[in-house]
Amino acid sequence: MLLCIVTVIAGGLTAWKLLWQAPTSTSSANAYIYYTLKDPHGFVLARAPKGPDGQPTSKPQPLVPLGDNFGLVSSDMVLSLQLSPDGNYLAIDGNRDHGEQVWMYAVQANTVSFKPNAVMGNFLRWQPGGNGHTFLYRPMLPLGPDAPLDGGSWNPGLWMVDAATGAHVNIDIGTVSSNLIDAVPSPDGSRIVYSTTDGLGQGSDTYMMHSDGSARTHLFATTGLESVAGLFAWSPDGKSIAYERLADSPAPFLSAGLWTMDSSGARQQRLADVDGGHGYLPSWSPDGQKLAFVVRTNTGDHRADKLYQALQCGVGVFNLRTHQERLVATAAQTGQQWNINPTWSALSDRVIFTALNPVNNVLGGTPRYWSAQVNGSDGETQVVPISPTFSHVVAWG
Repeated sequence: MLLCIVTVIAGGLTAWKLLWQAPTSTSSANAYIYYTLKDPHGFVLARAPKGPDGQPTSKPQPLVPLGDNFGLVSSDMVLSLQLSPDGNYLAIDGNRDHGEQVWMYAVQANTVSFKPNAVMGNFLRWQPGGNGHTFLYRPMLPLGPDAPLDGGSWNPGLWMVDAATGAHVNIDIGTVSSNLIDAVPSPDGSRIVYSTTDGLGQGSDTYMMHSDGSARTHLFATTGLESVAGLFAWSPDGKSIAYERLADSPAPFLSAGLWTMDSSGARQQRLADVDGGHGYLPSWSPDGQKLAFVVRTNTGDHRADKLYQALQCGVGVFNLRTHQERLVATAAQTGQQWNINPTWSALSDRVIFTALNPVNNVLGGTPRYWSAQVNGSDGETQVVPISPTFSHVVAWG
């Protein structure tokens, strides 16, 4: 699974796009981990059975090619794979030379189509509740005369899109969609926290609203270096929100700050330094007592401020009860440069993560799943591999 706020610098402007792993599905489709694999004929969707700790128990098996020669150019990317709450749809957010679109895989029909059609934009989150397959989407540009319009014009905010039909509802966010950084529904689906920016050097504003767009409330504004709020993650009980304040800088990968607040925007607290710009989402433990996150471990190497493949990182844990931070997995322990995408075991006693070296744009990556025990001694944590190493992997989720 690739989780990324991708910082794009073009024409002197910096924009932030966020994609992440969707909430857990309750259907049989959730018994699998989905992958995009690099193939001589383009990207291929595959899946593998999921083990008790979220690790694959066998080699991913191909399902269907994404088609249209997607994946034949080295700049083609799959940014995220996210399964719907009902398990019937897999959102595949990809980027090509003409922009970003969402491929939607219908699990039962084993087919892929664009949702929404004729629009360039990016997937944000699945919406809990409802029909189980509605998602939040940031529309960016119409692609031809078939692009869906609102009232006969193109003036989008935040869209809620039905994965089955592609139909959407436009939600007014008080600004244009290109200013949207992130939008995340609460665990019960009743509220949405979101953030916006007017551009590089302008900081950001964070809001809360009901899921229908009503009762929009400005929570706070941020300015200065660490001032781009995003990567929101609600606590399991919906009472708190973890998020990151990214650097408002032309250098895309400066370290960021991990923060928490309550759902009204109060009780703001900075917890730790975290990796910035690559979009690795903070992860709540099921008991709501701990947060796992990705830590950049080579902050002195300024090449990594601008080159994503120069990153070296580990996994950290912050205990909200004791207010202690701890590094639980490093490149020295796994032998891999990137230690990313932390999730939790059901008992909140282990962090599950993937370790790999930088992904080759032509051949794909070679991720392996690991487990780190977080309870007990404050000394070095024992980490153990819990899967084989897989090859030609572009994205997983």
